Amino acid sequence: MEGMLGFFLMISVISASGALAPGPLLIATMNLSLKAGRYAGFLAALGHMAFELPLVLLIGLGVWSFMADPAVRLAIGVVGGAALMAFGFIQARSSIKAIGSEADSVGGDPLGRLTLGRRGFSAAFLVGFLFTALNPYFLMWWFTVGLILISEAIKLGALAGILLMFAFHIWVDYAWLGAAGYAVAVGARFLKPRQISILSLILALTIIVLGAMFIRSAVTGSL
Repeated sequence: MEGMLGFFLMISVISASGALAPGPLLIATMNLSLKAGRYAGFLAALGHMAFELPLVLLIGLGVWSFMADPAVRLAIGVVGGAALMAFGFIQARSSIKAIGSEADSVGGDPLGRLTLGRRGFSAAFLVGFLFTALNPYFLMWWFTVGLILISEAIKLGALAGILLMFAFHIWVDYAWLGAAGYAVAVGARFLKPRQISILSLILALTIIVLGAMFIRSAVTGSL
């Protein structure tokens, strides 16, 4: 029991080093929560898990060893950063339009358009999945710090150990994204539509800056 408790604490603490760091997924989740409601963060965490679990299993099986190639790291950083900037520009344009028109509702949602107009579950899930897949630092984290978790899990019991480790890891993401989304959605109830659009614009600009930073890090080799 003490060994399992120690394993749980180790996984939770190390996982928090990545999950609690501000990044595109957190910012995008907060932005979506302004429109989609208080449970958007939990649904975004589900989309995050849909990408992360297969990735962890692939790393555990040694399939993705090609990530050590500098050219692959450069491509991931540039493509991921550019995609994040594109999402940010689309959201910023939508927010600026809403601010200018002083409409009674928040500006259009590009993610909603990508899901053929469906909101709620599909939009939040897509945010979680895409902003995880497009974040090069997320991938680098699993191939550096995360390897510690996977190696310890394999010692514990191969595939079963990896799945147990992932269960001990993913609750941190659900707790963090869920709490952040809930807090933003509840707080938005006290803001006027124009103020919400301004906040959405700020978050969109932050995503653009993060995307530019990812590209810069990839090009300079610091990723």
